[in-house]
Amino acid sequence: MVSEGELGAMYVAVRLKEDAMLSSVRRHRTIRSLSLALVAFAALLLPVTPAHATYGAPFTVWAEIYGNGGSTQLARLDGTLQFDDGNTKIYYNLELCRRSSFTGPQVKVYVNNTFVTSLYWSGGYSTAVCPSFYTATPLSAELTYGGTIYNVSLILVGSEFPNNVYTERTKRRDYDNPFN
Repeated sequence: MVSEGELGAMYVAVRLKEDAMLSSVRRHRTIRSLSLALVAFAALLLPVTPAHATYGAPFTVWAEIYGNGGSTQLARLDGTLQFDDGNTKIYYNLELCRRSSFTGPQVKVYVNNTFVTSLYWSGGYSTAVCPSFYTATPLSAELTYGGTIYNVSLILVGSEFPNNVYTERTKRRDYDNPFN
């Protein structure tokens, strides 16, 4: 038979065990709730990735510049230009060829009639596009603009030195964005 003192001690032991179990359950629920709240908060902080824009059909890019009264070819630009349907990016895939240009040719890029960047000839190799030229420089990249692109202008720049006078020759090509 169990004495009253032993019974009281067992009751206290059972209550302590129940309290410990309830504390453990409360602790797990609190940790789970905090974990879920932390995951939800982290999801809010992650940047939202926009859908990738799709590029439209490529525009053919082609320009040549001549010096010496039109008898000497200075440089050539050949390739493609594409606009994205989100109106904020272009992709160009070009070959910039140097033939008789006094300095290496370059391409000035304008978006909405605002200068954005220059692309420079840096030597290279002879290609099918520029077989009789000294060398071609491949230029391929995606360009992101900080607003809506309405049009892009590419200006091919080469130079000559007739009669000891440095002279630049240019050819401008304009492309309208078909998505706006």
